[in-house]
Amino acid sequence: MKPLLSRGRRWGLLALALGLVGASLAFNLAREHEQTAAAELERLTTQSKVIEDNLTRQLTAINLSLESLRVELPGWRDGPDGPVAGVQHMKSLEAAMPSVRTFMAIDVNGVVTLSNREALIGLNASQRDYFQAPLQSLNPNILFVSPPFKTVLNKYVINLSRVVLDRQGQFAGVVSAAVDPVDIQTLLNSVRYADDMRSMLVHGDGTVFISQPTLVDVIGKNISVPGSFFRQHLESKRPVSHFEGISPATGDKRLPVLRTVQPAELAMDKPLVVSLSRDPDAVFAHWQRDVRNQSVAYLLLVLLSALGLIIYQRWQVRQGRFEERLRLATQASGVGIWEYDLASKRYDWDAAMFELFGLNPEKANALNNDWLQTLLPGEAQRMKDATRATIKQGQVFDMTFQIRRADGQLRFMRNRAALHCDQQGAPCRLVGATEDVTERKQREADLRIAAAAFDCQESIVVTDPDKVILRVNRAFSGLFGYTAEEALGQTPRLFKSGRHEQSFYAAMWECIKRDGAWQGEVWNRKKSGEIFPDLLSITAVHNDQQEVTHYVGTHVDLTERKAAQAAIEKLAFYDALTGLPNRRLLDDRLHQALSNARRNKTHLALLFIDLDKFKPVNDDFGHAVGDELLLAVAQRLQTCVRESDAVARVGGDEFVVLLSAIEAAPDASAVARKIHDALIAPFVLSQGQSVTISSSTGIAIYPEHGSNDAELTQHADAAMYQAKAAGRDRFEVYTPAADSASSQPRAEGGGADSPIENP
Repeated sequence: MKPLLSRGRRWGLLALALGLVGASLAFNLAREHEQTAAAELERLTTQSKVIEDNLTRQLTAINLSLESLRVELPGWRDGPDGPVAGVQHMKSLEAAMPSVRTFMAIDVNGVVTLSNREALIGLNASQRDYFQAPLQSLNPNILFVSPPFKTVLNKYVINLSRVVLDRQGQFAGVVSAAVDPVDIQTLLNSVRYADDMRSMLVHGDGTVFISQPTLVDVIGKNISVPGSFFRQHLESKRPVSHFEGISPATGDKRLPVLRTVQPAELAMDKPLVVSLSRDPDAVFAHWQRDVRNQSVAYLLLVLLSALGLIIYQRWQVRQGRFEERLRLATQASGVGIWEYDLASKRYDWDAAMFELFGLNPEKANALNNDWLQTLLPGEAQRMKDATRATIKQGQVFDMTFQIRRADGQLRFMRNRAALHCDQQGAPCRLVGATEDVTERKQREADLRIAAAAFDCQESIVVTDPDKVILRVNRAFSGLFGYTAEEALGQTPRLFKSGRHEQSFYAAMWECIKRDGAWQGEVWNRKKSGEIFPDLLSITAVHNDQQEVTHYVGTHVDLTERKAAQAAIEKLAFYDALTGLPNRRLLDDRLHQALSNARRNKTHLALLFIDLDKFKPVNDDFGHAVGDELLLAVAQRLQTCVRESDAVARVGGDEFVVLLSAIEAAPDASAVARKIHDALIAPFVLSQGQSVTISSSTGIAIYPEHGSNDAELTQHADAAMYQAKAAGRDRFEVYTPAADSASSQPRAEGGGADSPIENP
């Protein structure tokens, strides 16, 4: 046969082929580097969001606690038992909130008057930032976040403070809570998924508060220097920032993500900034290994290709040398060489091609196109379109496709080819190379799965596109109770609780199909049968063709979080002793009842009840007996009203009954009589004491005695004072005359034994 190419062209073709391979390797490595960096930054961003959500919940809870302290503080300062009650309340808050170390109430002179840590009472904190900042601002709506300061235990802490104003709007002190660094250290450590990862919490002024792992030289250091990551992040006003470079805090190269924590609803004067970072050498370790391996493989390919061409030119005749060079090159690289004649439609293959496709060369037909039967549906048309584009436009043919070999293996093949023309410049044949890239595709899929943070502390489930479980992590087994062997091959229906309609799941998967991800709360079932609230996040993983290859689901058990939220809500809206609604919840229910009454044109009644002869019980038997009596009074009051009505405790021995719907004033009087009869009956307490008390009750009716919350409350209170002034042990319906009675000083001691008046 005549030689197809001259010697110079052969070397040129080899250089072109090697250049294409080298360019392809470089492109793939660059893209892999970019994808690795993007995936790591995304993972760090996700972990920083976990910290932000947790901190936001903690800050919100602390803010609510400070607000409750601010509301209750005047009563504690004025009442004889106020300091004891205040300290006890603060200790209860500390027990319910592990994120807080210390609660304090500070007077106008900066002296600690109340604290759950009684050793601090009397301490002068007037020079502390958490006192000075509220004092200078006097803004009751701002939550002040103090700069970190070192305690006597050599720990850095921050204080959250709110200003206390008196009724004239003048400065009356500060309520403050010291955040426990141990709780935040646990939170920062929980999101670390690699040994080289660093988690830091930084105050808005740039001072490092806490780090995990603990960096002694960094904690307490101010990193807000010109050009620092921290300064750039704050100046950008972005909620989240990504960087790469030398960290001013530690002096080493880092890949950090910074997120600002400053919920708008809290009105914090200073933000907190979460910093999560990785060592780039650790992040790109796998990529650097790929660079070394592929570089060695490429250099080996270059050397072997050049060696093959030299051998071809020296020892073989023209076509024989060409075939020998291809044989040596393909044997060394695992690449098959083929040629397609455009006129005869025939394919010429080397031995490597038959081996790649799992075909027998002795059984090939005249055109050698049996291999087209191995193509998956749709691939043949893609190949025709690419071939047509190569012929018409002269571009390099390069495409990856899938085949199913006769032995059942599903493989990915990559074809690269160049178009050759005859002496007249007409296209005559395609000469190309085919390589099996199945393992490379698998590595890429593994990298995408790894980007979903498989080894984090959250429960993770990976499925195929048909939702069949392929992988689970150890946290999954700890949460659901299933071993990996029990879960693999199943579907997430294994966890269904039965509490959600099918429409719920249909909407969830529609969102995933549209947006690529979904997050929400669901009820799931553990292997033990326990049903629990689950924060579920599902992310779709796509390949280069934007086809779904996997689904990654993460699960977080919300049981403890919801219990903590319920406990905080109970502290905020219910009386700690009796379990009855407090004044705040009563105000809300009164407002709703008034709205319903206006809308339905009905009546309601408000009863103010003050216990007579209660103070002697406290004086004679002690506060423990008094508390037991109050609890018994609350129970008797609840038996006197309907489920739709409300009983609240609004003071020491003061109760309020809201009758949400009555026909007329006599209905309220009937309930008042029932309450009187219930309370005047003797109380037999746990230690055998028999106690007899009475009650004075004031009644206000809507709309006769008031059209809004304030008027009804004022008039019911005035009627109660009128009952007191009339000799106690009775109830009175509001009349204008009651206003003068309510302005008189309230007498102490037991009530008279006069009969009850019927209003």
